[in-house]
Amino acid sequence: MNTPRSLFSRLLGYMALIICSYGLLIYWLMSYNATSFFIIVITLVAIGTTAVLIKHSLAPLREMIDAMDVGVRSFKNNDFSITIHNKQYDELGKLLDTFNELSQVLREQRLTLFQREQLLNRVIQETPVAIMLTNDNDRIMLSNTAAKHLLGYHQRLDGELLPELIDGMPTALQQATRDKRSGLFSEMSANEKISYSLTCHHLTLNNKSHQLFLYKNLTKDISRKESDIWKKAIRLISHELNNSLAPLKSLTSSAKKIIDAPAHLSMLPSVLDTIGERIESLHVFLTQYATYARLPAPKMQSINLNELVASVAGLMNVKGKVSSEPIIINGDKAQLEQALLNLIKNATESGSEFERIEVNLSQQQEQTLLLVTDGGQGMSEQQLQQALLPFYTTKHQGSGLGLALCNDIVIAHAGKLTISNLVREEKISGLQVAITLPLSKLNSAN
Repeated sequence: MNTPRSLFSRLLGYMALIICSYGLLIYWLMSYNATSFFIIVITLVAIGTTAVLIKHSLAPLREMIDAMDVGVRSFKNNDFSITIHNKQYDELGKLLDTFNELSQVLREQRLTLFQREQLLNRVIQETPVAIMLTNDNDRIMLSNTAAKHLLGYHQRLDGELLPELIDGMPTALQQATRDKRSGLFSEMSANEKISYSLTCHHLTLNNKSHQLFLYKNLTKDISRKESDIWKKAIRLISHELNNSLAPLKSLTSSAKKIIDAPAHLSMLPSVLDTIGERIESLHVFLTQYATYARLPAPKMQSINLNELVASVAGLMNVKGKVSSEPIIINGDKAQLEQALLNLIKNATESGSEFERIEVNLSQQQEQTLLLVTDGGQGMSEQQLQQALLPFYTTKHQGSGLGLALCNDIVIAHAGKLTISNLVREEKISGLQVAITLPLSKLNSAN
């Protein structure tokens, strides 16, 4: 093991040797009556020798500084392989050891980061979601295999301009990509409906603007979900029809017996009334399903949402709180009124005290927020997850279409409907339905 050395001790030894040698030499010269000129020459020689020895003593320090300068420059170039040899000087040892430890830590972190990047890149390349990251010049900086298939492009995408490749996309996605508009888009291809989900995110990387595009083919998922919904709808309709037709058959048989027995003719009007009620109930049931299936596209017009909410809240005799400033949106007044009426009707049927049912309207940045709250029992986690699905209901005689219809209306208005429980003192104290809708450009300008 090398014994640590000291640059200070080395320099001190040289200085002591020079001073002693110089002093003895001067004493010797003066004892022989040497001239002043000769003494000056000896002094200058001693000074030069001192400078050379000091420079030699500090050479390890200069070498260490040069080596560390090279090491730092290497770090800037992402090269962490530099290690400085420690010559076991006391004044430099700890500094060099710290530098070498830092270099080792950076090497290990770089290796770990590289492995993570490799794993992330593999995940990105294998995911079925088409991914493209573009810079502010619309040049592709990152892409995966699914993006190549989406664009019908078989070469490397990175570095290409996205606008020049958009024509290779399905028609439904081309304009949405140009507009950087998220949403669900469908088109017919070879007599088959193909559906895509596009999500656009604005990112800032290294202080530069980027756009992330995520494309997902939802055709199989939607087809499977549609199949499940149709099966459930058929089961529900079949169940409802059987529940109505079985009593009708029995009542019809009873009516025939009454007609054959004149003594009981007084009972015939009651039987016919019951048959009429069952037919009317069945008619209402089928009408609800037809309304959901034939929901027309909204007829957009400028609407003062304050007036609409106040009107519906007053009609239903519930508390209504609106914004002090006009909130203008573009929408179908009849459809929005129907959605709000359905939500308030659900609140009144939740078991809530009537005075705890409230409708609140407010503006948040570029959106309007409409809240319908009640003081009922709320919903379980499973119910919250399925509440917006068609034909799902928690009511004994519900059709399962009320919330689904409201959700479809909100989506058609480029909005979002969410359901959550109200919690007070860690207990469910009611239900809240939140609707966000975009403001009209007129309202945003104001």
